[in-house]
Amino acid sequence: MTLEQEQAAFDAQLPELLKEHRGEFVLFKGGRPAGFFKDHGSAYAAGLQRFGLGVAFLVAPVEPPNRQPISFAWEAGVMFG
Repeated sequence: MTLEQEQAAFDAQLPELLKEHRGEFVLFKGGRPAGFFKDHGSAYAAGLQRFGLGVAFLVAPVEPPNRQPISFAWEAGVMFG
């Protein structure tokens, strides 16, 4: 899977992951969790050990998304965000 596909799979499963793993970091590979860790470094190191370099895997915090509003100024041709 590509990194974009891993991200999409993570996003789709995030509501379920939040129920039991909020505050942890997930290692995602093949569209499913491959492990949960207390910090990003541990998850990344596990990904390198399990899958090696040159292989796409995702490490992400299991936290609700933080959506930022974006304002568009169409007449001025400027975007702020």
